[in-house]
Amino acid sequence: MRLIVLSLLFTSTLAWFYGRDEPDRWSVGGVWPLPQKIIYGSKNRTLTYDKIGIDLGDKKDCDVLLAMADNYMNKWLFPYPVEMKTGGTEDFIITVTVKEECPGGPPVHGASEEYLLRVSVSEAVINAQTVWGALRAMETLSHLVFYDQKSQEYQIRTAEIFDKPRFPVRGIMIDSSRHFLSLNVIKRQLEIMSMNKLNVLHWHLVDSESFPYTSQKFPELHGVGAYSPRHVYSREDISEVIAFARLRGIRVIPEFDLPGHTSSWKGRKGFLTECFDEKGEETFLPNLVDPMNDANFDFLAEFLEEVTETFPDQFLHLGGDEVSDYIVECWVRNKKIRKFMDEKGFGNNTVLLENYFFEKLFSIVEKLKLKRKPIFWQEVFDNNIPDPNSIIHIWKGNTHEEIYEQVKNITSKNFPVIVSACWYLNYIKYGADWRDEIRGTAPSNSRYYYCDPTSFNGTDTQKNLVLGGIAAIWGELVDNTNIEARLWPRASAAAERLWSPAEKTQKAEDAWPRMHELRCRLVSRGYRIQPNNNPDYCPFEFDEPPATKSEL
Repeated sequence: MRLIVLSLLFTSTLAWFYGRDEPDRWSVGGVWPLPQKIIYGSKNRTLTYDKIGIDLGDKKDCDVLLAMADNYMNKWLFPYPVEMKTGGTEDFIITVTVKEECPGGPPVHGASEEYLLRVSVSEAVINAQTVWGALRAMETLSHLVFYDQKSQEYQIRTAEIFDKPRFPVRGIMIDSSRHFLSLNVIKRQLEIMSMNKLNVLHWHLVDSESFPYTSQKFPELHGVGAYSPRHVYSREDISEVIAFARLRGIRVIPEFDLPGHTSSWKGRKGFLTECFDEKGEETFLPNLVDPMNDANFDFLAEFLEEVTETFPDQFLHLGGDEVSDYIVECWVRNKKIRKFMDEKGFGNNTVLLENYFFEKLFSIVEKLKLKRKPIFWQEVFDNNIPDPNSIIHIWKGNTHEEIYEQVKNITSKNFPVIVSACWYLNYIKYGADWRDEIRGTAPSNSRYYYCDPTSFNGTDTQKNLVLGGIAAIWGELVDNTNIEARLWPRASAAAERLWSPAEKTQKAEDAWPRMHELRCRLVSRGYRIQPNNNPDYCPFEFDEPPATKSEL
């Protein structure tokens, strides 16, 4: 009888709620996102901060690698709030070898992020073609480090890893028009992005509500369109973000949405059309560009030249979405616009007027001194005639299957695509939405881990046109206070989908222990990473910094 009781007691320790055996079941030295190939060794190595170093070899003067060494040695490798042991071990040197020269600018589209990492009990060796690959390798190495609470020591797992991303575009979209985001908050998101091996910040800078971008050539734009003189990004602010992103292997792609979502451009006289309600009364809330005024296209040409001088990335997002939301109010009911349409032979077909605007815009982009590849939201493909050089950004689809059909249709016309429809993270659901379908919302607004942009029946040529994806966090109800916890680790699900081999990341049940370890690691690094797997706990929980004496 005593043996039965013991057996029952033993069994009860292996059962818990939510289909888990323990509340904190997590991997030890698990890597997120999962590498292309990883082989763990049988031994671990004890690490102490006084016996570890980084050898950058002939790249010892490269600012990207120097910043990497400083960040990991002084912050990220040993994040837990424990008393660090010293001595008692041999030196552990991380040797970094990069083939290409240190770049002076940000990463370019398609730059290699491939790396080889070997960790033994005596050393770690990183080999990469570019500094961007070395950055990814160093983050992976930091995931192999864990804190053993029994021995009260930091240890690192031995492993051999070959890795490279599945897609070249893996990003986050932030919206600083609806709610202004401070530089410090943007930088925190960039840091977390790098810890998830994301490489693109899509910056939706302006929209109907406000114009926080500071234009040196046209100061009336932010002078009238910004919420206040404090709610703006100066040229220096933007350069600071771009430089900060570069040191973490991240590109910054700006978006200036045209011709809709433009009410905040009202500082430019004559740029917007008058809009009218059903009674013919002017609404005084214009939200579409006036395509009749040729001076507007001259202005856009000069304005976009300034934008390309400010943002070095070779991609330029020019919006193009939801024009139909304003057409009746701002074009159909506008007598001047209707007269212009008649003169051009467009009749009542506003699509022809849209095409007229976009043809003019394509011509402007083509003539830019600093050449750019334009990105447009998918309406420009759905309703208009996009320039053959365009990238189409997909945001529509209520199910994964509908999204896949969108990708299939657009790539069949030989257009490259970026997918965001899978990952609209501003929508809030109660539950582990990164893996589970949450009822009460569109099915595409959950199960983020399972949305694969190439899961459509198409040719290899079509699938090669899928550049990747960008998780979007629209700002209507998002600001400095909540963007971090709302993004992470939900965006981490997209990060693994866009980096890791599809065949090795089929089940969220297999992934969640690694995600839990990732969450706890980032919490210990000081970030507000929300719970993502129902009730659980981290060995060291997030806490606010202690109050200063002046606050007591």
